[in-house]
Formats: sequence, C-alpha cells, structure tokens
Amino acid sequence: MERQPGHWLNPTNIGLAVLLAISVMLRSSLLLVLFGFLAVLVILAHWWGRYALERVEYRRFLERPRCFVGEEMELRIELTNRKVLPITYLAVDDTVPLELQIGAKTLAYHRVGKGLLRFLFGLAWYQKVVRRYRLTPTRRGFYRLGPAEMQGGDPLGYVKDTRTVSETNSLIVYPRVVPLDSLGLPTRRPFGDLKSKDRLFEDPMRFAGVREYQPGDPLNRIHWKASAAAGQLQVRLLDPSSNPGLAIFMNTWGWDLFWQGVEPAVLETACVVAASVANWATEEGVPVGVYANGLAQEWGLTLHLPPARGAHVLPQILEGLARLQMPTNLSLAETLAAEGPSLQYGTSIVIITRQVTEVSAYALLRVHRSGRPVTLILIGDPGEVPLLPGIRIYHVTGEEALHAAALA
Repeated sequence: MERQPGHWLNPTNIGLAVLLAISVMLRSSLLLVLFGFLAVLVILAHWWGRYALERVEYRRFLERPRCFVGEEMELRIELTNRKVLPITYLAVDDTVPLELQIGAKTLAYHRVGKGLLRFLFGLAWYQKVVRRYRLTPTRRGFYRLGPAEMQGGDPLGYVKDTRTVSETNSLIVYPRVVPLDSLGLPTRRPFGDLKSKDRLFEDPMRFAGVREYQPGDPLNRIHWKASAAAGQLQVRLLDPSSNPGLAIFMNTWGWDLFWQGVEPAVLETACVVAASVANWATEEGVPVGVYANGLAQEWGLTLHLPPARGAHVLPQILEGLARLQMPTNLSLAETLAAEGPSLQYGTSIVIITRQVTEVSAYALLRVHRSGRPVTLILIGDPGEVPLLPGIRIYHVTGEEALHAAALA
C-alpha cells in the first residue's frame, strides 16, 4: 500500500500564520485566544487526517477466477478499520475493466478500456464493511481488477490523505461454447474419420464393441454381460491409442495483410468456433490442440497447444483463446509451415479463417497432400475462395444468434 502524504503549506496554515502575526502586532489577547483555538483545531485535524488511513484494509474477492462470457459471479468488497480512531470520510476508486458489467452501476471512465468503481464509506472503530455485487463479463479476455485508490481525512475536511492499494485480482473469461449444429457443421463425423486404423496399440479407455472369444484372448478382456446375453464368451474391442487427433489452426488476421489491422467481429467469432470444435473433440475423446498466429497475453507471441487428451486439455485451450488479443505478423501459411511438420502423420487439421489467399491455399493443399486431412471453416464474408480439391469446406455465416454469442 503506497501513501501520498498531505502538504503543510496550504491556505489554512497560511491563514493561521497571518492571524498570529496580526495578533502579535496588535497585542490582542482575543485574537491570540482565537489563534490558539484554531491552531489546536488544525493540529487535531492534521493528526486525524495523518492517521485516518492507518491500519485500513481494502480487499476484493471474486467468486471464481474463471468463467464464460455472460456468466454471473459475485464480487465481494471488504473494507476494515483496524484501529480505535474512526473514519468519518473514506472514498475508494477501484479500477475495473469496462467489459465487466457490475450490476446496475455505471463505471466512471478512467482510461482506455478501464473504468472506476466508486465507493463512499464511513467506518467506526474496528468496523468491517462488506459489499456484494453481481459481476457479468460481456466479452472474453484476460482481465485485472485494481489497483484501487483510497482517500480519507479529518471530519472537517481540512486534511486529506491518499493511499494506493496495489493488489490486483485476475479474471479469465472463456469464449462461448456452442453446439456444432449452431455453427452449421454436421454433428456426425464433421471432420472425417478421426480414428486410426493401426490397431497395434489399443487404448483401454476407448470401448469399440465386442466379438466372440478366441483361444489366446486374455481373460480380463471378457465382457461378461455381453457373454451372458449371447450365450457364449464375448471379448471387448478397444480403439487404438495411436489416434493422432485434431489440430485447430486459427488465423487472427481480419484482412489479407497484417498491417491492415484486426477485425474484432471476425476474431471473436473465430474464438467461439475454435472453442466449440475443441469442446466437441474433447467429448468425443479425440486428442485436440490449438495454434493461432496471435498474441496470447502473458503466454507468448503465438498460441501453441499441441494435440493432447485429458481433463486439463479443454480448460487450457479455453484459457489460451481467452488470452488471445491481437494478430502477430506471422501469416497463416507461415504458421502451418512452422507447426505442421511436427504433427503426427494422419492428424486432422481444422483451419478457421476469414479469407484464403493464394499463398494460404497452397499451404493448405501442401498439408493435405502430406497425409493430414484438412477441413476449412470460413468466417463471415471470405470473398472468392481458390479451388481446394480434397479439402472439406464449411462456412459460418453472420447469423444473428452466433454473432450475439460471440460479441456479447
């Protein structure tokens, strides 16, 4: 907590000095008494103002550190006076991102992207005040609440003391996740056959069916319920563990060239599509990863999450998409060239982009010919698309419902 002390050189102190000088020159006892009374009052005010913010704690608590767009949570503010001296006047200005709607309160503009949540308190000795608000994020992103500034003083308002509470709280807001049919994608095999045909290694967690028992089958593979129903021994069939999975490549460029800038609507919609495809893959038990040529706040210059399977995968992908802020100068073709060769043979590639240039089309065809099936998802109005033989193409149009979900 940083403190900004008040200054003794102010109109009140200058006026007292002038009153003292006049009372001495005029040898007026009445003026001297008045000076003494005012001097005691000012000293008391300075002392009160000097210690008004001592041992005062301001803390904020979020109900949880992560949520989805539009999901309500509680913001709790606690202010505690841990001393005998009461505080008759205490104002707090807390810095809050403008994308976080706090109940019906209107945030005062502070600077670009930031507003001020203002409070006015009066605290008795050893009193604790708690205020609760409903906070609703209106857009995905990585946000910080704070710092806050406290201002307090004496009861007469002669002296004011200001202190900064530097502690901040972070909030990660995931993009919305919608069913694939809301995107206009088929729910059954939208990206082709993602199961490997190599059955040398099997995954005990992926049940594929049953068949009749054959000599040499391990006894722990016997499916007793199916055997009882069929009247003869049946064994479990398992899918291979060598499933290469799904790699999502997201192009954050809104236009053909990097320096033309970002198109916010395209970026937000692309994040919704990427999150929804990743959610579908996770539910299907398919390893999934995400790559994007965009700056991920506090993560790095690009979003790089190779295909993986597990309970941690989807939250990590959603967080990466939440942190995605702005494009880098790395094109989609360059991203594919950098990341594509490291992907396992047979990995299905999903490309999410607004436009497909001639260079991008060549890169997509090269990846497809390398034995990695490619699906192209076009966002918004892509214009003319080059011929892409063998590549599955979907188009997510500007449907009002989807854009409302993406931009809310």
